[in-house]
Amino acid sequence: LVPSFMENGFIPYEPLIVRPAGAEFVAVEGNRRLAALRSMRDSKDPEEKAAFARHHLDTVPCLVFTGDDRQLLAYLGLRHLSKTKDWSTSAKGAFVERVLKAGHNLSEAARLTNTTTNALRLILLTRRLFERAGTLGLEVPQVGTDGETFFWHLGDAVRRTRTKTYLRLEEDPNPLSQPVVDETRFEHLVTWLYGNSKTKRQRIVQSIRDIPDLDKCLGDDRSISALENGFSLEEAQEELQAAGATIQGHLERARKSVE
Repeated sequence: LVPSFMENGFIPYEPLIVRPAGAEFVAVEGNRRLAALRSMRDSKDPEEKAAFARHHLDTVPCLVFTGDDRQLLAYLGLRHLSKTKDWSTSAKGAFVERVLKAGHNLSEAARLTNTTTNALRLILLTRRLFERAGTLGLEVPQVGTDGETFFWHLGDAVRRTRTKTYLRLEEDPNPLSQPVVDETRFEHLVTWLYGNSKTKRQRIVQSIRDIPDLDKCLGDDRSISALENGFSLEEAQEELQAAGATIQGHLERARKSVE
């Protein structure tokens, strides 16, 4: 944000959203921009200091929000989750958690954010599993250019039936609580999706389009064994095809014996 402010100044049609707090105001929307402005104000870099003065960044436009907490949550939800001003999926999840912690249930959160409860549950489940990966010492990408794509690698995987069964995944009715999961198998899944710096294994899922193929493999014991022993996704699929051919052969022999 700082380079943008240095070049363009503060864009007036994107005011900070603030609300009264005694004799002062608290920013409820635009905290990253406010932090960048303060960084420029306090910077020892002469170019940043000069840009701060040139663009008159000591004062910026603000919109004062005077509604109650519920109205504020509704406003922020509609502004971001209905695409008026987009957030990353993880940031959306953080906002929904804020709604739930404020005492609303998931149905109310869905109404406030104009989305479905199932979509919110999946976002929150994925956030819980990213947290679990962190407690296991697994490095998973959460920010950066591809952060949104990488978030949904895990999100798309854990919504699928075979993957859920493989993980022995049991969701808690409270989406803010950790689900039950087989941690050894979960580490395997994270490794296949993102790689594993502890074991030095590379990820085998190169695109979100590979997730359905991975899910199919996780429904077959031979394919699972291949994956857990370091085989590629293509090799695991070959095991799956071989298993299918074996079953087809048994069926064909059974048919002939009946005839």
